[in-house]
Amino acid sequence: MAIKLRILHYPDDKKLAALCKELTREYDNSKCDKIPPAYPCENEKLLVAFIKSGKEPTNELKMFCGDLTKSRVQNVAFIFDAPESTIKELTEMAAKAGAKVYGEPKVMKFPAFIFNFKDEQKKEIKDYIAEAYAAAQG
Repeated sequence: MAIKLRILHYPDDKKLAALCKELTREYDNSKCDKIPPAYPCENEKLLVAFIKSGKEPTNELKMFCGDLTKSRVQNVAFIFDAPESTIKELTEMAAKAGAKVYGEPKVMKFPAFIFNFKDEQKKEIKDYIAEAYAAAQG
């Protein structure tokens, strides 16, 4: 049975948006948007968040992760291009808010252009999302 999946990205970047849209095509009942989303998360079974950030996450990111309550998101899987301190801070905020953070966040360098995502990187991302999806289905 298909579960509700939402893939979000930060920053609002055309190359990340294109990748997220490509990934949503593989799942029924899935949506893609930026962070913060146009419509807030409500009763999402799984949220996948692509986040590119510097050493100090923006207030926008902090507010978003701090608002990931169980009523908004049951499970969240993070894919980061960020320093370890930022990854730790944002994942802890999400967990403290009530979302179940899936495994270890995926950490990778996002290329400057969407077309520069190598096939093996896309496969890694797809495999990570598939694992998180299966775990969220219970």
